[in-house]
Amino acid sequence: MKEGLPPAAVLAGGLGTRIRSVAGGTPKVLLPVEGRPFLSHLLERLGEEGVSRTVLLTGHGAPEVWSMAVRFAPPGLVLEESREETPRGTGGALRDALPRLGGTFFVMNGDTWLDASLADLLGFHRDHRAILSLLLVRETRAEEKGTVRVGEDGFVTAFAEKTGEGSGLINAGVYAVEARALEGAAPTGLVSLERELIPALLAGGEPVAAWVVDAPFVDIGLPEDYERVKDALPRRINR
Repeated sequence: MKEGLPPAAVLAGGLGTRIRSVAGGTPKVLLPVEGRPFLSHLLERLGEEGVSRTVLLTGHGAPEVWSMAVRFAPPGLVLEESREETPRGTGGALRDALPRLGGTFFVMNGDTWLDASLADLLGFHRDHRAILSLLLVRETRAEEKGTVRVGEDGFVTAFAEKTGEGSGLINAGVYAVEARALEGAAPTGLVSLERELIPALLAGGEPVAAWVVDAPFVDIGLPEDYERVKDALPRRINR
């Protein structure tokens, strides 16, 4: 295992409404991929990348998600849990977990897979002195996933979560974040990282950076995407 990267927060509390026809009552992060819970692949990748501590942000199906995470966590990866008692949204859940995360940390959607380097993302984030940096991939079906516009300097100029049309750059759900980026999140109620907090950072002139990567990506929140990868996740060759 590599060493030295900040902790990671994994958003693992979603209801999975888009994939309920496939998942039924199973939390989407626990859907089987390659014969084991999808979450186990994410935890394995975090360990391989050099993340030694991970905070699971749980909500729907929290006891089952936590039990499976503990069962499948790779050796050397310390797990913690920040559990929603009432729904808080992605931004609210992150705000509640800040005491466990420190000043700089990674955030990963629990239902997406991107085979890209977290160390490289952290370097990009620090080079740009950003308050938040995200990874983007090119997608021909952006209408379900939203589009992001980026200037030549690597900073985001517009962020339209799940309102895009056709092809474009989409948010891959992997971030490097400074804790102060969450200061605008309300202490109670629902707050979305994608629909509220990031647009607010942009409106306030904060440096939000984005790096376009050419790496295998999948979002198992959509039934057709889950069916496509449930037997084999896409991985880079010679990574």
